[in-house]
Amino acid sequence: MTDNQNREKLWELIKDVRYAMISHATETQELHSQPMTMLNSKKTEQMSQSHNLYFILKDSNDLVTAVNSGRNQIGLSFAKPSDSIYVSISAHAHISTDRALIDQLWNPWAENWFKGKEDPSVRVLVAEAVSAEYWNVTDNKVTQLFKVLKGNVTGHAGEVESDHQKLDL
Repeated sequence: MTDNQNREKLWELIKDVRYAMISHATETQELHSQPMTMLNSKKTEQMSQSHNLYFILKDSNDLVTAVNSGRNQIGLSFAKPSDSIYVSISAHAHISTDRALIDQLWNPWAENWFKGKEDPSVRVLVAEAVSAEYWNVTDNKVTQLFKVLKGNVTGHAGEVESDHQKLDL
C-alpha cells in the first residue's frame, strides 16, 4: 500500500471512533494515559495530508506539560468493539495556540470545558501519525462465538479471522 492508501485505510477504521486513549511519558518516565475526544472533521472523512489528528485541551493538562518539556512521543489507541476494530498509532506531538486552527476545530462540546474559544487556556494537541497498527476482526460475532465454544470443548481454539496490518505513515 502507498502512504496515501495507508492513511485512507486508517481513517476508515477510526473516523467513527470519537475517543482515544493518549499515552505519554511522565517526568519519571512512567507511562500515563488519558481519554481525549478526537476533533478531526467527519465532514472531510479523511486525515489531513500531514497525517495529523487533533484534540483540544487546557494549558494545564499533563499532555501539554509533557510535550512542551520535549516528551513529544505519544501513543493513541482507538477501539470500536462493536465492529471488532482496534487501532494503535504512534505519533509526534506538538501544542498549538493557532487561533485559526482553534476556530476550525471548535465545537459545542468544547464549550463545556472552556469559557469560549477565546479562553486563553485553550490549546490544540496536534498528533502527527508516524506509524500505526490495526486489528479488524472479519469473522462475524456468531462465527467468533462458535470458535470459542469449539475451543472450550476440543481444547484447540480456532483462529479468529482478522485483517491485521502495520502501517508506516
